Amino acid sequence: MDIKRAKEILNSAKDIEVTYQGKSVWINSINPSLGSAFIITRDNEKKQYQVSISDLVEK
Repeated sequence: MDIKRAKEILNSAKDIEVTYQGKSVWINSINPSLGSAFIITRDNEKKQYQVSISDLVEK
């Protein structure tokens, strides 16, 4: 995924499915200068990670 699309998803009112390493996640925030995003897993764990935006996949 690129930064532009990640921002569109973050600001969208729609629930757009995004995955990271096969797990469904929410994009919580974006750091464009680092090309990274803070994500939260949608499973019961609700863990937060900082990951490269290029590793996110839109379903």
